[in-house]
Amino acid sequence: MSMFSDDATLPVGALLLVAAACFLALKARQEGKYLIWGLSAVAAAVLTAGVEWFWVTDEERIEAVVYDLRRSLLASDSAAMLAHLTDDVQYVQSGESIPPLATRTMIQASVGRSKFDIVRVRGLQASAGRRTRRGKAEFKVFVRGSVQGPLGLGGSGAADTTWSLGFEETKPGVWKVNRITPISLPYNAALLTGTPRAPGGPGGGIGGDPSLAPTGPDNEAIGRRGRFRFDRKSLGRERGRAGE
Repeated sequence: MSMFSDDATLPVGALLLVAAACFLALKARQEGKYLIWGLSAVAAAVLTAGVEWFWVTDEERIEAVVYDLRRSLLASDSAAMLAHLTDDVQYVQSGESIPPLATRTMIQASVGRSKFDIVRVRGLQASAGRRTRRGKAEFKVFVRGSVQGPLGLGGSGAADTTWSLGFEETKPGVWKVNRITPISLPYNAALLTGTPRAPGGPGGGIGGDPSLAPTGPDNEAIGRRGRFRFDRKSLGRERGRAGE
């Protein structure tokens, strides 16, 4: 049944081809049965297209959110992107997570300062639990443009990335992102996308606020050896790249 509710292009196309064949046979043989078969095939095609049009699945709603996020990123509209996130959304990478407030601040800062010429989503796979009302979307994104990160660091060019998003149904028919996980990123992409870690700030976090520091699996702040650390060597390397 998912073939008809998610994408009816194949069955509708097949039914129309059957109808066309019946009408050609009717013209050649002048037998009334081909007229009946042809009209039946047309009616079945219309019915199938109607089911697909009016029956929207949870997977389709999740896919629609992903494409809305793509449009928001292409327009550098951080407010529109944040509207698709839950209040407790977290950025999770390699078992380490950033708290909700820091995640939203990171997205608002990096998206608003970046400009993309191309944002192309492909290989999108969505799933939703009927009982849990939780879902997931995994997809690849090709982007080309310029990214502005913290401390004025950034870069321009093109990159292929892979992402996994967690979803939950916040109210009937409304799905929002509650987890953002990069599966594959270009080198040091966390820095270029504005992952919060202010150098010199006590305890890390945004602006030295420990409450906004990245956290590990036990919700403890990551120390100086955390994955999201900015050290003097990496900053010098990024400044050198920015000057090339």
